[in-house]
Amino acid sequence: MTNQASAYRIGKVVGVTGDQVFVSLSDVDDVLPPSGVPASMSVDIPSEVGPTPLVIGQPGTFVMVSLPAGYLLCMVTGIDMKEDRISPTEIKLADQESVALLDRVSRSLSTVPVGTLDSKGTFERGTDTMPTVNAPVFAVDGATIDRIYAGYAEGDFSLGALSLIPGQAAKINLDAFLTRHAAILGQTGGGKSWTVASIVQKMCAFPQSTIVLFDLHGEYGATFGACADVISATDLELPYWLMNSEELLGLMVDRSESAAPNQIAKFKELLQGAKESHAENTALGIPKITIDTPVYFDFNRLINAFRTLDAEMVQGGRGEKQGPLFGQFTRLLMRIDSRMNDRRYDLIFNPKKYSTSASMDDLFRRLLGETVGESKKVVVVDLSSVPFDVRASVISLILRCLFDFAYWYRRVNKKKYPVAVFADEAHIYLNDRDSSAEAARTSAERIAKEGRKYGISLTVISQRPREVSSTILSQCGSFLCLRISNPDDQAYVRNLLPDSVRGITAMFSTLRRGEAILLGDSVMMPTRIRIDPPAPAPESDDASFAKAWALAPADLDMKAVLTAWRNQSA
Repeated sequence: MTNQASAYRIGKVVGVTGDQVFVSLSDVDDVLPPSGVPASMSVDIPSEVGPTPLVIGQPGTFVMVSLPAGYLLCMVTGIDMKEDRISPTEIKLADQESVALLDRVSRSLSTVPVGTLDSKGTFERGTDTMPTVNAPVFAVDGATIDRIYAGYAEGDFSLGALSLIPGQAAKINLDAFLTRHAAILGQTGGGKSWTVASIVQKMCAFPQSTIVLFDLHGEYGATFGACADVISATDLELPYWLMNSEELLGLMVDRSESAAPNQIAKFKELLQGAKESHAENTALGIPKITIDTPVYFDFNRLINAFRTLDAEMVQGGRGEKQGPLFGQFTRLLMRIDSRMNDRRYDLIFNPKKYSTSASMDDLFRRLLGETVGESKKVVVVDLSSVPFDVRASVISLILRCLFDFAYWYRRVNKKKYPVAVFADEAHIYLNDRDSSAEAARTSAERIAKEGRKYGISLTVISQRPREVSSTILSQCGSFLCLRISNPDDQAYVRNLLPDSVRGITAMFSTLRRGEAILLGDSVMMPTRIRIDPPAPAPESDDASFAKAWALAPADLDMKAVLTAWRNQSA
């Protein structure tokens, strides 16, 4: 165990609550073995290479509290010093006896329990035993922390270095990070893009990694080099026939209309017929085609059938009269016509590459970076120029398709096909409060709840955790928290965490750019990490007003900008 570290006593427990331990630091004692903390807060603890200096009380460092059968490892969250006032009576007595009075100072630490170390040095997260007052408290040396991290990491995957022990790699359990889903949270400018780029670049070291990254601002196009396939908006096609019936209904039917039940019932009937009757689908030899079977069908033909029913006249007793469904589909046709005439929806309703059932093979190979003859480890879906209302449909369809692929891959091959999905700016399209984000949110929630069984992982990245689906965040097993200054966001994240580590959120506002606290299943104990810089970095640097404004005036090429804007291409 840590006999050398435990030999240096720094204080005692003076208070215990359900999730905190308060420690009073003692003054230096010359009695052997040495103990106590000097005013400098730096102590020399014994080690195999001789006395090692260690600063006591820094938030994020650790101390050990004695238990009946081992030690409780605690993380420091705060330090406090108080000066006791000398009473007038004491001053008077001192004057009478010609005695000098010294200031009385008390120093205390606020800590949160992390786990227990038994007599053999084996670490276990959590504890079923809390210390009581007067329990001795000891310093923790770097070697102990190193052994704890190394014993849990299960591999050599490191995010960077420990902030307070720069020479110690911050190794994590990658399987736990991905399999149980993760959240990367932090305010704008805190280093989220930097962190995502660094993590994904490290994942590219695996020969067969499969990563899909939603890029909403065009930041990651050149970040992963030859390892990535960047699918831009102009090259993106997710055809309507790949959608299931509910996704198509979401584009066509307003369920609040009185005619909605008739529209839904007739749509399902016509969709079934359109899929069954298409010549290519007949040749596929599918035993039973349903309304959700991903096969090609003629969308225009289906819509024309609605037009016929909407204007149908039938023979009555006194001449022609309106058909039974006359006028029932007018609003539906208006909605779908507006989308089909909107060029922004061409990637869905007017596919050029993927216009047959056979093309589904090529489409999924592209989505998974497995094109014939060229395998890519990262697929960056650049949605920077896709309008918001279209973006939600695109993300929803990609997420649902990835889940379905993982599901059927496991059914066919009796093993999983691991896919890691990184959802950047998740609060925009995985929002609890925005009805237009419902489709994308529902697809992501399904992955969050069931993806672990089929090998599909979800990592959400957001600067506004309060706006991300609470269902998704509640399923995340790891939280990589960068700087969060907003008190409401801090409180929200605090409520997502176990009671034993909630006190750590007090450090969120003091983190540097590119520095984070990792909590959860992927790391043995809460860890303050300095993330390794990505190379190359994403295009997310702040604009320099001072440098740009200091340049000599130049003519603004307005025409080029407006032309690119109108053409939606650069």
